[in-house]
Formats: sequence, structure tokens, C-alpha cells
Amino acid sequence: MQRSLRSFLALGALALVATTAQAQVLSNTPTVTLNATQLPTLTVTVSTPSVSIASLNVGNNDFPGVNVTTAWNLGTAGTLQLVGWFAVPAAALSDGGTNNIPSSSVLGQVNGGTYTAFTGAAVGGVGVAGGSLSLFSAAVGVGIGNRVDALGLRLALASAPPAGAYTGTLNLRAIVQ
Repeated sequence: MQRSLRSFLALGALALVATTAQAQVLSNTPTVTLNATQLPTLTVTVSTPSVSIASLNVGNNDFPGVNVTTAWNLGTAGTLQLVGWFAVPAAALSDGGTNNIPSSSVLGQVNGGTYTAFTGAAVGGVGVAGGSLSLFSAAVGVGIGNRVDALGLRLALASAPPAGAYTGTLNLRAIVQ
């Protein structure tokens, strides 16, 4: 009797295992496609957003230097240019009244190069005619990069302007073509 009880229990356990194995059901296998995009980036930052000359003199008046950092992550190679411009060339700096210093009296240079007046045409759709200057041009490849340039700015005055506090805004933009 005990043997038949053991056999009965063993058969019951086997039936339970078989039922469990037969109860497994698998679903379909859907998939999810993952897509990610890294957009190209091009940024310009300056170390000092405001520079001043305490007192103007006839001749060359140098502003304190400004470091300009240009950073990029590009999908295509090209030529990188940094363009600077004054929105109103005839009044690059103004006392807020009728007294102005034109962009032709404002000179710029990069990394100790030659000073050049902001009198050029727009570059690649950036800037304004008569008040722009391409500060540098360099080949860049695909991928991530950056450069830091020392921007020198100078007021070259043939005569002293009328007394007053003169303010102007130099716009900077990098382009890759």
C-alpha cells in the first residue's frame, strides 16, 4: 500500500511538472528601432563681454584684449571664419547724441596680426557693408574642435572726438562654408 501511495504521489508530481511545462506560452517579438541625431554646432564665446578705454588720445588707443573661443561639432568639413561687424558703420561708437566714431576708426586683429579697420563687406551673409571684418579664416574638418584667439581692438583717432562717453557694440559670428 505504501508503495502504491508513493507511486501515486510520484505520478502526481510528474503530472504537475508536465502541466507546468505545457502552460508556457511565448508572445511575438516586436522590435524598437532607436535613432539619435547629433546636430552640428558652432558657438562663439568671449572672455570679457565689455572693455573700456579710460581716456581717449589722438592716435592709437588700445582696448584690453579679449579671448574669443570658437567651438564646433561638424558633420562636414569647410572653411571656418570669424566675422566682426558694427550694425551702423557710421556710428560704431556713439555718445548717444550726435557725436559718433565710425567703424573706419575701429581696428581689429587676431593673435598679434596686423590691425585692420572694420570697413569691409558682409562675409557669407554675416555683417553689414562698410562695417565688417573677417578676423580669421581656417580650414576645419569633420568632428569636434575648438580654438581660442586673442582679439585685439584699437581706436585709431586722427583727431580727438568731442568730450563724452562713447559706447558701441561689436558683433561676432562664426560661419563655416
